[in-house]
Amino acid sequence: MAIVNQHINDFLDYYLNLNEPQYAVLLSGKWGSGKTFFVDKFIDDRKKKNNVVKISLFGLKTKEDIHKKLMFKLFGLDNHHNVKIIIKAIGFALNKFVGIKLIDMSMEWALKQEGNQNAIFIFDDLERAEIGLIELHGYINELTEIYKQKVILLADEDKLKEDENYILFKEKTIGKTFAIEQNFETAFGTFLQELKNSKDILSRNQSVIKAIFGTAGYQNLRSLRQGILDFDRLMGSFDDKFKNHSELMTEFIQIFFAFVFETKSGKLDIHTLKDMSMLRIGKMLNDNKPDEELTIIEKFFHKYNFLSDELLLSNENWINLFANGNISATDVSVDLNRSRYFFREQKEEWVMLWHYMWIEEDEFRIALKQTLLKLENNEYLKPTVILQVLGIFLELIDQKIYNYTKDQVVNDIKKYVDENIKELEGIYTLSDYELDGQYAYYGYRSDELDEFKHIKDYLLKQADNLRNEGLEEKGNLLIQHLKENKIQEFINMLSAENNQEILYRLPVFKSIIPRDFFDALLQVENKNMRDVLDALKNRYVSIFAYQKESVLEELPFWKSFIDVMDSFEVKIPYKAKDIWIKKHCHNIINKEIVQNIERIIEHKKIEAAENE
Repeated sequence: MAIVNQHINDFLDYYLNLNEPQYAVLLSGKWGSGKTFFVDKFIDDRKKKNNVVKISLFGLKTKEDIHKKLMFKLFGLDNHHNVKIIIKAIGFALNKFVGIKLIDMSMEWALKQEGNQNAIFIFDDLERAEIGLIELHGYINELTEIYKQKVILLADEDKLKEDENYILFKEKTIGKTFAIEQNFETAFGTFLQELKNSKDILSRNQSVIKAIFGTAGYQNLRSLRQGILDFDRLMGSFDDKFKNHSELMTEFIQIFFAFVFETKSGKLDIHTLKDMSMLRIGKMLNDNKPDEELTIIEKFFHKYNFLSDELLLSNENWINLFANGNISATDVSVDLNRSRYFFREQKEEWVMLWHYMWIEEDEFRIALKQTLLKLENNEYLKPTVILQVLGIFLELIDQKIYNYTKDQVVNDIKKYVDENIKELEGIYTLSDYELDGQYAYYGYRSDELDEFKHIKDYLLKQADNLRNEGLEEKGNLLIQHLKENKIQEFINMLSAENNQEILYRLPVFKSIIPRDFFDALLQVENKNMRDVLDALKNRYVSIFAYQKESVLEELPFWKSFIDVMDSFEVKIPYKAKDIWIKKHCHNIINKEIVQNIERIIEHKKIEAAENE
């Protein structure tokens, strides 16, 4: 079988053995196609007998810039540090002690120095140079025609063709052009030599990664290398039991590198996973939507239709990995232990049911029986687990695996919620965000169904009802804190950050008598008045961000409060408290609370009308 790019190797061997070729060779390919990789491999064995002078033209603006950089490399000075600073220092030293400026060192003189008689000049990133092609042609022509040097150029010729001067440049400067073909196998093998944690795993899955690479259609070896290095670092977080499970690792590699190539190419924003609570690939493939109607994430899973509906890591952890560059070993372990490869270790019957497609009939019957028994004994007290069980049953009914009706399931779950509402974990602080399955490893099944949405809303409504039952008591406690000048306790009850009472999004002031609250405010020490008013004002900021639209229902309270405040009589000479009440308090309540609430309500009305 012919070796990829062997004909280019053969020609370059021939070219470098010519005495005076008087032309340059162009190796063309898109960014990341492997041009640099190919050249570096080619010249690796020639460094012993040739002085290889390789520079990037990226950002260079003049022939002088190129000349300085070449002089720098010709004499073997490493440029890992700040090139500009070092060149400046060397130039200063030459000028001071020898009387020569770096820019004045001629190529003719430099090539006569020891070690430079048999040089190979390689110019990378030709299309990214800021110098004009005509000027660049002049400099390279001097190297090839006057100084008889061998020159290899690396560029994306398609980009160069956008310059009207390229035809002349190619005619005068380039004697031979080759298009680099990607050599996946060679590049892959080379990249593996850099690894510490995953060389064997990736080597065993080379064909899998090559298939993903081909499906991606993003032929970029640099992205492949970056993905391999990132994968190797991630493997440092994996327990041996995961790394030793070949089937798990193969599937993980498929998912990981699909995300790598799609995010690197800019076709997928990893944050799009936020929009997906569950990935049902089969369902999406059967939708038969026209391509133009597919969402970005749907296009992704159509493209990689061999991926399972289980992503092995939670959506949140995939987002953290690709957006922030890291996830903890604990997060990895928790997610992979929940996967279909290890879920039996979890010993949770509803988890077994969630994986109904991967368990045997006897396992299914046992899990179903245990789940029903736990429901009968009121043992599921986490709202999220109740929704998980609901979603599973709805899907089993749809699949005709469970002989029950959706209406029966919905009614049974509603009764279950009613019977156990006060015992449910976190029910007093439950929010829509906490019930959102988009970040859960086990995304809710059937969450697109109306029956599922109905129960979710019912849970939230019952939680609100439960909280509202105690609002009068909480309102009295707020008044008590003001009277006793326990200002921090007052603030904590209303604070979204402390979230101890969740009153920040409940209409507690509806249960308070305006006169009672005003009388309590009169007892607040002057030094605490600013903190109290700030707490009240902040209550009506970021309404939608904190999902606290219900506090808008407090508008009648504050309007009545203003009437009480206006009726407050003061006498001259004023007291400091009079100024607090009549001026500062009045302004904040009227302008920053009442008027703000009215603006928000009006905005909601306009928005609702526009959506009709």
